Amino acid sequence: MKNVYFNRDILEAEKEIIGRIGISPTVLMENAGRNASEIIAEFYCMENCTGVLILCGRGNNAGDGFVIARHLRNKQIPVIVYLLNSPEELRGDALKNYEIIAGMKDRNLEISGDPSMLGRPDTGKFIIVDAVYGIGFRNKLDAKAEETFGKISRLKNKFIIAVDIVSGLDNYLNSNKCLKADVTVSMGVKKFETMFYDGRRLSGEIRVADIGLPEALFEEYNGKKIFEIEKRDASEGFKARDINSNKYTNGKLYVLAGSEGFSGAAYLCAQSAIRAGSGAVILGLPKGLNQIMELKTSEVITQPLEKENYLNNESLNRIKPKIEWCDTLLIGPGIGRNSDTLSLARNLVKSSDKNIVIDADGIFAFKGYRDFLKKKDRRIILTPHFGEFANLLGITTDELKKDFFSLSKKFASENNLVLVLKNSPTVITDGETFYINSSGRENLATIGSGDVLSGIIASLYSQNGDALSSAISGAYLHGLCGDTLYDEYGSSGTIASDLIDLIPKIKSELE
Repeated sequence: MKNVYFNRDILEAEKEIIGRIGISPTVLMENAGRNASEIIAEFYCMENCTGVLILCGRGNNAGDGFVIARHLRNKQIPVIVYLLNSPEELRGDALKNYEIIAGMKDRNLEISGDPSMLGRPDTGKFIIVDAVYGIGFRNKLDAKAEETFGKISRLKNKFIIAVDIVSGLDNYLNSNKCLKADVTVSMGVKKFETMFYDGRRLSGEIRVADIGLPEALFEEYNGKKIFEIEKRDASEGFKARDINSNKYTNGKLYVLAGSEGFSGAAYLCAQSAIRAGSGAVILGLPKGLNQIMELKTSEVITQPLEKENYLNNESLNRIKPKIEWCDTLLIGPGIGRNSDTLSLARNLVKSSDKNIVIDADGIFAFKGYRDFLKKKDRRIILTPHFGEFANLLGITTDELKKDFFSLSKKFASENNLVLVLKNSPTVITDGETFYINSSGRENLATIGSGDVLSGIIASLYSQNGDALSSAISGAYLHGLCGDTLYDEYGSSGTIASDLIDLIPKIKSELE
């Protein structure tokens, strides 16, 4: 796991760490600038550039820019430092590092506040380094910054790298006329604001530069307990099969899914579950869907229930023995919003002490009945997208977006459950810790993708009995399947069923 901080929290954490271990801010700035210059030099060569233009303001972000300029110059890379403010406005370590480069007399390093310098990249492909404002920025860009960024945006032959954060990005929903970076070099740890919505769109690829502070100290001061899931974390939820196991000891999953028009959801989640390793999967569905499902599935056992087109309480007597049989119950994909169906979902969840995953329309059943979700000894896994979760909370999607971090953690904590909030990227929380999934791209924004995800998570939960690790590993596995398909089909060519055959291959690579 990698630490993630909000902008407002990392400044205080670094201050505390500096005081504790006695390292000076000057050394940290040097470490940050030197290691950022290595990343910039890598892209300079990769993009076949002819120069680097560094935009500098007047704070510590500018100080990083001056250190970067010095180290790039030492690599014989031509550098132009463009000052948006007068040198007289510089203070502290930023001033010290400006004075160092100002004292250098070298044809590979120019320093100027002349706006004509902004046209120089037209003479070749330049890397533009955004070191104007750092993570302490608030409010709006000033007129000089807006004018400068406007000119840079109009350049055709450019590759933009932001230092720590895109200048002017004070929250993930505020683009603030910022430059759109191809790469953001985040100092020390990733910043929450760069990982979602406008922040994600504007930040490009995020690379982390070592600033000389141990990861363990960042974790110790990570009071909000926000972490990004790494590939090495993904296997935690995978349970190896015992050599003497049988199909009924490798995870028994009972799925209640489907309604008229939504047989695909039932198929996708059940087939994903058996591909993810459950030894036995039984699919309970309206009897009107059974014939088509018998044709589509070979390994999944189908259980046609009473009603032709939707699930309801008339089937309780046939459903309950299967719930007693299973290790985990998955309910919700494609079940629709018939009042009888929603009543069935509530009755089953309220009365059952089994491990349960609730997805899609199953979540809709609990608006006004959230107390049914809280179990003392078991943890339900809830897998809503933003619209479903906002509806459950009784707020708008826009309200949820503004504070999904706090709202999701509070909900999971109050209800003793694990929440998998499908987003870009997906997040997982048990109410104590907040995990950001690092796999998955925009090609997963397709109908049925969520059904595959719920099937994977429910399958892992049936095998290992641990809600949090099942959610984390399931989300990562699902996303990595999507990443593999992105490389093959691009951003819009994936369909949900493409994911299913990849599940065992990618899972095996992660184990």
